[in-house]
Amino acid sequence: MRIAVFSDVHSNLEALQAFIEHAATRRISHYMCLGDIVGYGASPNACIRLVQTMPGIRFIVGNHDNAATGGGHHMGVTAAKALSWTIMRLSPESHVFLKSMKENIKTGNLFFCHANPCGISDWYYISKKSLISRTFFLTRAKILFAGHTHSAAVITRKNFLCMYIRKPGNGAVVPVAGVNRQIFNCGSIGQPRDGDPRASYLIYDTLEEVVEFHRVAYDLKGAAKRIMDAGLPEALALRLSLGV
Repeated sequence: MRIAVFSDVHSNLEALQAFIEHAATRRISHYMCLGDIVGYGASPNACIRLVQTMPGIRFIVGNHDNAATGGGHHMGVTAAKALSWTIMRLSPESHVFLKSMKENIKTGNLFFCHANPCGISDWYYISKKSLISRTFFLTRAKILFAGHTHSAAVITRKNFLCMYIRKPGNGAVVPVAGVNRQIFNCGSIGQPRDGDPRASYLIYDTLEEVVEFHRVAYDLKGAAKRIMDAGLPEALALRLSLGV
């Protein structure tokens, strides 16, 4: 089985379309969306409609999805402006869909979440070593998949005090550890922040026991223009080509 794991579309229709086209050639069995379909970008309803057409897909709620349907979450000024814009334009159907998404999904030795195992009660980033340790403490799953940071990563727990952090590039194939527990971050489809503006996602091959990381080029100018035409903050358009 090959599971495509993606996150943080952020209403970027151009990036989402490019990702779907790319993944369609990769023998995907199932899709797992780790949340934040909306926020920042100019196509919330279109992106929500499109992800629902993907075969064998399951959904987890992100902090922007939760905030767009009334959940409380502190955001910066630019993000808050985009959130207000999104709330005003969400269709009733989109609102119902966002409310239906799960906080996390556990299946066998796999755990899927947006930010971390806490769900909507805490959106901390799995970044600092103390928070990585906390994450491993909160779940006993061998493999955890997350998004939220907008930066692809592989974290392998060697022992209680030692963790190895890797930033995988495009095309990287990372073996699943035989014994050690791991966290795989798929990065972001619609707003990468690791210096590479291309959409980021991963594929977990359960038979080969490897995780593949992929980057996909998309129409950056078209996505930026759509943001500007919508009257959203200019910074949200400018950052796309920089990957920040």
